[in-house]
Amino acid sequence: MPIPSIKTATKEAVRRCGGLDAAACVVRVGKSNLSDYGNRDRPHIVPVDVAIMLDLCAQAPLILSAMAHAEGYMLVPTQFGEGHLPRDMQRFTEETSDAIRKGFEILEDGVVDVHEAQAMLAHMQRVKSVAEHIAAGMTKIIAGTRPHIVAASA
Repeated sequence: MPIPSIKTATKEAVRRCGGLDAAACVVRVGKSNLSDYGNRDRPHIVPVDVAIMLDLCAQAPLILSAMAHAEGYMLVPTQFGEGHLPRDMQRFTEETSDAIRKGFEILEDGVVDVHEAQAMLAHMQRVKSVAEHIAAGMTKIIAGTRPHIVAASA
């Protein structure tokens, strides 16, 4: 069942937005609903419009990636391979760090259950997506057979 991974992603998006109070300021629902959306013991699932706003606030498609994964898909950025390399490398570092942190959390009790495996897979898919984005950019530089200027202000 993919719902636990959507709830985990929702909880993480709310955390990245600054918590329930901050997240409630950017979406059409209140703190109680947001709490329910991230709680595996509650039947409520985050609506798509709220998920989009939370993902935008979190600056990562956490919830929408979990929703896509539930349907057997993976999100790919529309600007694939055309980003700003220093910012992309920073994002790769952050996503990798989050995946490693989550991995150690999952391994703490010596058991990896289905929900934990789904959460870890979602983290790894985000790392993979960012890595593929960077690789696509490098492939364009190679195909262009000329250097790519990297400016901090770009």
